Amino acid sequence: MKRVEKYGELLVRMITYPIRAAIGAGRCIHKSTPDTLEDCMPFEIKSKSDKKGDIIDVKPINEDARN
Repeated sequence: MKRVEKYGELLVRMITYPIRAAIGAGRCIHKSTPDTLEDCMPFEIKSKSDKKGDIIDVKPINEDARN
């Protein structure tokens, strides 16, 4: 009878393993992910500007100029 119980417990553990692993991975990712980007990025993203500090307006390339 002990052998049947042992195999039953093993079968339940094998069936529930993927579910338990997914829950554990989800909790780990949620715990280690920062709430905002400022928490993990120590630098600031800026637009490219000229010497005066004005933002440079970049114009798209014309199709005629390429050909």
